[in-house]
Amino acid sequence: MKNKVAIVSSNYYENITEGLVTGAKDKLDPSFDVYDYVVDGAWELIYKINQLSSNDNIDKFIAIGVIVKGDTDHYEYISKSVADGLINLTIHKNIYIANCVLNVLNLEQATERISDNKNKGSEAASALNNLFL
Repeated sequence: MKNKVAIVSSNYYENITEGLVTGAKDKLDPSFDVYDYVVDGAWELIYKINQLSSNDNIDKFIAIGVIVKGDTDHYEYISKSVADGLINLTIHKNIYIANCVLNVLNLEQATERISDNKNKGSEAASALNNLFL
């Protein structure tokens, strides 16, 4: 039986997240069965991964999203909450989550992280490959 990997991505800043998803898919080992799920924002990544790990018996994930700093404290709260939520799921549910949620100061920084030689989606997939192959 093949290993299942779920790529759960936020469609907020869709042009960036699509580049991260493409990078992850291109780098994931072909021995994995890959399932795609899309949520509205980074906050929703936690719920969806929790749901999939409980109901669909998936224990390997790549979480993809973009959080851009604005003029309010929202960036800090969401960034910390998402990171804390993902690590808590990893610890308490014994699942692996490659965290590819970008926390950036502007969209230019996010765009740099989808370039061919710096694609953070590819890096997340490499980390998963290295652990499970």
